[in-house]
Amino acid sequence: MAPTGDARMFADFFPDDLIPEIIDLVLRSWRSFQRPRPDEEEVPITRRFREVLVREKNRADLPFTVWRESSEPADPVIGRETGRIDIVFLHGYREGVYFAFECKRLNVRFPSGFSSQAAEYVGIDGMMCFITEKYARGLRHAGMIGYVMDGDVAAALRALTKAIVKKARDLCMSARSCLEPCAIRGDDRVKETTHSLPGRKLTLYHILLSV
Repeated sequence: MAPTGDARMFADFFPDDLIPEIIDLVLRSWRSFQRPRPDEEEVPITRRFREVLVREKNRADLPFTVWRESSEPADPVIGRETGRIDIVFLHGYREGVYFAFECKRLNVRFPSGFSSQAAEYVGIDGMMCFITEKYARGLRHAGMIGYVMDGDVAAALRALTKAIVKKARDLCMSARSCLEPCAIRGDDRVKETTHSLPGRKLTLYHILLSV
């Protein structure tokens, strides 16, 4: 039997008061992160960034862990993982209670030309991962990290706003709401969106990191 003081370790939700710590950790870690090459893909960027997050988290003695390899549980019928999450923070003893980030590149220059990648950010492998409950099933908070490859965060925000409004119904949002200032962190790089899912509200925190 765990001591009474450890009750939060068995909670059904990730502690709200640790989310500002996670956002600050992401912003602080990015300052010391070796910037990606213009053609670097998001998976290797995220793997390298995750190591910096681990280092900075340990340096600050923060009360959570950063999973180096993160996957959703296997489907009990087919025995196959349902997905791999980019960055996961765990607090407590329940594997299904965590704070997750999905990471996407924005404002990318391909050989064929420029793409904002905003549609991919909001799409089935981006924000929709949380709406469909592929990730963060039953949880109240999660996040998106956008690597702004050309450094133009303002342009990235404009493109994301248009993409989110266009997909508002699928995202379970009001068409009048969009990327709002983050209530827990006063920083232009951090926004939030609210989604009305069956039986719960989901808040997604959006952190745009300038490359």
